[in-house]
Amino acid sequence: MMSNQEPQERTDAVEELDELMTDESTEPGMSYTIEYDDDTDSAVAGADDTDTADSTDAEPEVTAEPSADGAGTGDEEAQAAAAALDEPDEEDSTDDVDDSVFRAYPMFSMRGVTVTDAKTGEHIWNDLTMRCEAGTSYGVLVDAHDTRQHDTLVALMAGFAHPAEGSVMTKSTPLHDLTPLELRGHRIGVLLQQFALRGDLSAAANLEYAMDASNRNYLKPIAVLAQELLTRVGFAPSGDDNATQAERSRALVRTLGAVDRARVMVARAIATDPDIVLADEPTATLDEADAATILDLLRAQVHGESKQRTVIVVTTDPHVAGAMDETIDLTH
Repeated sequence: MMSNQEPQERTDAVEELDELMTDESTEPGMSYTIEYDDDTDSAVAGADDTDTADSTDAEPEVTAEPSADGAGTGDEEAQAAAAALDEPDEEDSTDDVDDSVFRAYPMFSMRGVTVTDAKTGEHIWNDLTMRCEAGTSYGVLVDAHDTRQHDTLVALMAGFAHPAEGSVMTKSTPLHDLTPLELRGHRIGVLLQQFALRGDLSAAANLEYAMDASNRNYLKPIAVLAQELLTRVGFAPSGDDNATQAERSRALVRTLGAVDRARVMVARAIATDPDIVLADEPTATLDEADAATILDLLRAQVHGESKQRTVIVVTTDPHVAGAMDETIDLTH
């Protein structure tokens, strides 16, 4: 049953989520100190409506030639039937148009993105373009020796910063047109390099905190959903009894080992059922076996319960990038 409780404005909570990287109660996070210009080029949204308006109206014309005596013959009837078989079904035509629109507007894209260091005038990124489709995981490989490029790219993709030129978009909407509540409460689940979780909260409470701040309506109590998510990512395996699961879920994040923290991080990123999951070096603190486990878990998140997601992993490790379905190499 859908909850009858009216959603409450939680913009303060969302702003607090955005400040987690510098919160004293959190794990150490990344900070973005690059200065960006404000005159961001905006892309036109809603073009998918105009592009498809005329595509479904036109129907191919089927013409049967009359016989010499004006009566239809068996051959003519056969020709008309064959022509009808060749005529595209209206529903199929609509599906083709929808597919065309989907291909024109991928789940995530960067188009002609240029970012300049305001102090030095140097280009950090110049004319950067990429596209990432739903139902696919991507490993974005960046230069291990250029941390400024790395940090700036993650900030752009997460919507923490905006380019001076070009656009960063989800489908046909620029990220800068979305509020923090809509962007990080609904569209993008972010896994930061240093596990940006509330260290003073339990594993379950971290998920409940994110869901509560998203201002969404849920079909189940968020405490129940949090436990289900933790089970799904293998933090509290389904073979455990209820008491063991509850005890593990109440453990403070700061007391957990690296792989368990990574599992909670994945669960928290998908807690609000986002369209995009963005991870920055999610295996940096893990050994080879645990890293493979978390990468498999991330890749599996392209298949949500009700949607196909885009999963993007930003990394300096070619092996991590290669573990995803496709690799986007930005090191050249």
